[in-house]
Amino acid sequence: MNMRLINVALLLGIAMLGANVACAQEGDSKPIDEVIVRVNAGVIMRSAFENQQRELLEELKKQKLSPEELEKQFNEWKPRILDDLINNQLLVQRAKDLSINVDAQVNQQILRIMKDVNCDSDKCLEQKMRETGIDLDEAKRILGENFSRQAVLGQEVYRKLFMSQTEKEKREYYEKNKQTYVEPGEVTLSNIFINLGKDQEQSLARAKDIVAQARGGAVDFKTLAQKYTESDRKEPALGTFKIPELKPEVKSVVENAKAGDVTDPIKLESGYSIFYIDQRKDPNQLPFEDERVQNDIGHRLASERESVEIEAYFAKLRNDAFIEIDARYQFENAKVKSALIKRVPYSDDSGKKKKDKKEKDKEKEKKAAEAPKAAADNKP
Repeated sequence: MNMRLINVALLLGIAMLGANVACAQEGDSKPIDEVIVRVNAGVIMRSAFENQQRELLEELKKQKLSPEELEKQFNEWKPRILDDLINNQLLVQRAKDLSINVDAQVNQQILRIMKDVNCDSDKCLEQKMRETGIDLDEAKRILGENFSRQAVLGQEVYRKLFMSQTEKEKREYYEKNKQTYVEPGEVTLSNIFINLGKDQEQSLARAKDIVAQARGGAVDFKTLAQKYTESDRKEPALGTFKIPELKPEVKSVVENAKAGDVTDPIKLESGYSIFYIDQRKDPNQLPFEDERVQNDIGHRLASERESVEIEAYFAKLRNDAFIEIDARYQFENAKVKSALIKRVPYSDDSGKKKKDKKEKDKEKEKKAAEAPKAAADNKP
């Protein structure tokens, strides 16, 4: 099987076709699939709920829980699965109300998948997906729904979160977290490396002598490196590094060094390194007005409130919707409650009563029509 396509399936939440077919056992009267929730004009099928349950169970098993804890957590999550399916259905329906079109995003994602699996046409991709048990049209549908949900939340929740942020609260966040907006210092380094060898003291003495020559200035560092370095790499330039990302033993020596400095020999795993600081860039405090700072603060403030705002948005969608949940799937701890609908089952008796009532009504109408005529006939 093509592992890239299997990863695509996992990303989309598509169950492999071989594991997704619900087969009725011989003598079993249960339908292969059935509607368990009606959300306005849409439905949620039992198979979709059961697929999500299977995925949840597999994830919980990976945590090596005790059987009791596994059952406890599984039962706690079951109502949330159905809640999420209903919320997703409401988002997809809302996307249609808002005339959101995500065809371009779906097509771009399909093109990326085609590139990953070395396909140059839809037919090639369809064939490869079929071989791994994925239906291309179903994949496109799920991608479309995913992008639609994101677009709705972006338009109706996140945009409002960003628009509601005030200059005052953004500046207060900046002042409290100023250190977050410091660009780290950088150093551009060159290096001479001396192997430890059998006699480490002799190696250290040689390294110190090279440091003395480099600091003396009679010979430039690059020439000394080409002459003395004991590694396959004769070119001394190592590149530019962010100071916080250097190894601790290197960082402690170079973080306060100036451009043009030569460090003392630093003992590393297999030898001594001598560093030359070619260039240095000091840490830089980004101002509040910097576009990068503004964007980051906006996202951080939005993320602090997003869970509350998204839940409030879902609650509004649910309150405005018609949602009917099969009684077998009405969980006690679910956020979504079913509409209360009184259903009267059909029976032969009830049909007979309706027929008798209809005939009696006709008889009454007939008598009422004949009454004036009889009264006229009885006049003298």
